[in-house]
Amino acid sequence: MDLFDLQRENEIKNFLRTLAKNVQQKRIKEGKTVEDISYDALGLNSTSFYSSAENFSHNKHFNLKHLFLIAKYYDCDIRDFFPDGGSNDASVE
Repeated sequence: MDLFDLQRENEIKNFLRTLAKNVQQKRIKEGKTVEDISYDALGLNSTSFYSSAENFSHNKHFNLKHLFLIAKYYDCDIRDFFPDGGSNDASVE
């Protein structure tokens, strides 16, 4: 792996870590538990994945489907979980 690949990998990890932190902050602000989101929002049978993704541990992270379901649960915009509210220069047209 060259330096560019390492930098890109670090950028991706930082992005995913920020998503996880934002999801966690939203859960805490809304007064919800890990169980609430795991079971009610994501339809999971346990809290293991959600806890790991929220803490960005065990190489677990949220994907777009997870973020979509969590946003629907909170009735918020999925962009709320992204760094800077999802605004950046890399728009897709």
